[in-house]
Amino acid sequence: MLQQNTTKRIGYWLLLLHQAFDAATTTALRDVGLNRRQWQVLHAIHIGVRTVSGIDEAFAPFLVADRERSYRPVVEDFAARGWAVLDGDAITSTDAGAAAHASAEVLVNAHAEKQLRGITQEEFLAANDVLRRIAENMRDNGSL
Repeated sequence: MLQQNTTKRIGYWLLLLHQAFDAATTTALRDVGLNRRQWQVLHAIHIGVRTVSGIDEAFAPFLVADRERSYRPVVEDFAARGWAVLDGDAITSTDAGAAAHASAEVLVNAHAEKQLRGITQEEFLAANDVLRRIAENMRDNGSL
């Protein structure tokens, strides 16, 4: 059997990691005025997600965890900062947004390097693959 007789099964570790990533990433990004979710949205825009609905779809599990309906307010905040242009649902990054992303990415990469110390790329990719397959199994079984 894959699960051992312990109170610290996969759900425990997933929730602990979620909470820790939120707190630690927000701390790492404090100097650039971002929290974890804002970073995720900014990064999504930077890598080519061009609509608010696309952002919401990409981060649907986080919307539930954050008790939000949309990350439109985050994109609106970026527009107010001059980092993006929002036209209806469409998002366009600006030069200032690209610069903000580059600054934040340096901090996120340094943070990730510390958090993943001692874990090989192969181990990281394998863990990610296992979690993806568990999620697919849950979706296929009607749990998601």
